[in-house]
Amino acid sequence: MKNKRDSGNALIESIVGVGIVFVPLVLFAADLAVMFHAAHANEEFAEQLARLCATLPDRANAARACSDVIRQYQLPGNISNLEFSNLDFDLGTQEVSLTTSMVVSMPVPFPGYSRVTVSANAKQPIVSIPVPP
Repeated sequence: MKNKRDSGNALIESIVGVGIVFVPLVLFAADLAVMFHAAHANEEFAEQLARLCATLPDRANAARACSDVIRQYQLPGNISNLEFSNLDFDLGTQEVSLTTSMVVSMPVPFPGYSRVTVSANAKQPIVSIPVPP
């Protein structure tokens, strides 16, 4: 026959065991949620920058406009860096493409994953094609 003390110990051991398993899973889920949110925000930002570049007459103006937007953009507290690269203003295919990247600080840093870089590529058709002379 079990006494009340044994069943009480089993209950406490079960609660502690479940806590040891589920607490890291919940913390990891918080990191994943932040990372996916940042990746989505970066995708949207890349699309908006590409759309902006597609309205400008040349690559120099497009690069200047992207730099101005990034300089004026107020970064959230968990994003430490935002930059664009690979700006391709191709009049032959009449498309603008670029890459943006964000460095995101994780809310619960696991060893080796305190910061994650998310990147996004965007491509838009040029809508302001200059008229040949």
